[in-house]
Amino acid sequence: MKKVIININKFSCRDDENTIVKKYEKEYINDKGEKEEALVCDVFLSPLKGVRYDGTNKDNAMLALLGADSLEEMREIANGEESMMEVVHHLEDMLHDEKFIKKYKEEMTEQAYKIGYDEGYDDGSNDERILVSTKLLKKKFDHSFISDITGLPLSKIKAIESDII
Repeated sequence: MKKVIININKFSCRDDENTIVKKYEKEYINDKGEKEEALVCDVFLSPLKGVRYDGTNKDNAMLALLGADSLEEMREIANGEESMMEVVHHLEDMLHDEKFIKKYKEEMTEQAYKIGYDEGYDDGSNDERILVSTKLLKKKFDHSFISDITGLPLSKIKAIESDII
């Protein structure tokens, strides 16, 4: 059975403002350190802000639950409806589950570290390419050669050269 990962508000819908779910397959490392495939569903909830249940459609109410800002607001939206109150109670239980809270904090810390590391690596890599380009320009190497070596576009190399002069 393929693992399903659901991310909430991890992306924004710039291409299509009406899109609220993106699905795709992704490889991940499981708890045993093995590679596995997962179906990832990214859910974007911003369009649901302010959505309120009007009593006509249970699906709207469920979506409104996801867009709520607090458990109190979720209880109001659920209005005693059994399946929706079950969702609220499960979320409430999760908020008091020390193991869940610890794991959640660890995952958020790990994710923040990875994002910071990746951004730092990209910034450092880009800075190094600029430094190499600068040194090669000072030694009068051809722009095409520098582009081939550093992977920078010719326009960037020309901009670096204008900063040197």
